[in-house]
Amino acid sequence: MAIISEYQQKELDVQKRLSNSKLVEFFEIRPNVKWRKSHTYIEFDIALLRKDLLYAIIEVKNNLGPRSMESAKRQITNAMQLTQCRFGIITDNIHFYIADSTNSYEDYKEMSFDQIVQFLIKPNIISQEDGEKDNIKKALEICFNKDTVLFTCDNIIYDENQGFFSFTTTDNEKNFFLMLMGELEDDKAVYRYTSLETLFVMLNKGTYRLNGIVGMNDKSEIDYFDKECPIDNSGSSVRELNETYLSSCSSLKDDLTMWRLYGDDAKGVCLEFEVVPSRERYSNFILAPVNYAQKRGGHTALKMLKALSDAKIRFTELNKWKHFFKPYDYNVEKEIRLMFLDNGRYDNGVTNRDWVKTWSHSIINPIVDFKLNTSKFPLQLKRIILGPKMPELDINKSQLEDLISSKGYTIIVDTSEIDNYR
Repeated sequence: MAIISEYQQKELDVQKRLSNSKLVEFFEIRPNVKWRKSHTYIEFDIALLRKDLLYAIIEVKNNLGPRSMESAKRQITNAMQLTQCRFGIITDNIHFYIADSTNSYEDYKEMSFDQIVQFLIKPNIISQEDGEKDNIKKALEICFNKDTVLFTCDNIIYDENQGFFSFTTTDNEKNFFLMLMGELEDDKAVYRYTSLETLFVMLNKGTYRLNGIVGMNDKSEIDYFDKECPIDNSGSSVRELNETYLSSCSSLKDDLTMWRLYGDDAKGVCLEFEVVPSRERYSNFILAPVNYAQKRGGHTALKMLKALSDAKIRFTELNKWKHFFKPYDYNVEKEIRLMFLDNGRYDNGVTNRDWVKTWSHSIINPIVDFKLNTSKFPLQLKRIILGPKMPELDINKSQLEDLISSKGYTIIVDTSEIDNYR
């Protein structure tokens, strides 16, 4: 007969205690779980799962002295962040501590075992699932397929005190909106059309500029969502708007229409940027395609969001994502938006904050500058395409190559393949 250690016995005792509680009516209790995240395997003592989705992670210790408790907190916090699990529990089968990721990964509260059980059951969506959750599924099916609907529904919970549903974590809500927009592939390039003058300033100063949302070219952008999809508390304050910066790119390379609209009537440039794939590093940025209305009227995604709101779902990040919806008239641009959410700190890569007066609408507007081609910015300039009507094309190509070399950048300069521009 194999001899088990004191720690293994304690783990078995905790598992048995969980299995004899009401938790088994709602969750699968699984010991010694190995969870894969990208190329990393995470291992923890006990997990509570519902429909194969991780709900709570439990770390068992022999005793919970100060050093042991701090070590357990680090383990659980890391596992919760990587797996997007909602609850983390630390126990020696005498004391129980629980953290809720929707509040703070670091805020552990001590409870008795019975209190832990009630706490895990009470906020769970199961008690409301058979009725109100059906409305949520119907709303989601407007835009998503069946498998996605099941994934999304299992990442929302019901708050009995507030009387509405919400996503278990902000990351789950972000994943929901990225599914709605269509997340970019890791190796995707994006393109920005602009004037030769703007490119010269960018290279000469070594910066990339983002503009406040209020001064965008289309003045209707800041209220399009609110007009088409009126949801309670979805409006943004002036301060929130002035802390939100956008840069408009496109998935279209060397495109005739984009040259006409934004490339100084083909006398400007098309900038090709490589997207650096790292959500964790660029937590203050959102890069996603714009979601457009349908050709014959109506906006399916907004109809779905309104239906979800009517079904008692609340979106905590809606004031960010509503700037990624536009009318069908702009569909030809195939826009990809880069949004920066300013937290007022300079260690996020911002080299300059200032105000300008826009030339298009004469609006006083904030701007932020980032150092070009650094690790703190998610777009890396790799190629410059000179427009088909670029003045002094050959000379400017040569001069740009010398300028780029003098600044220490590795950027290719090409010319447009369009040769019949009028």
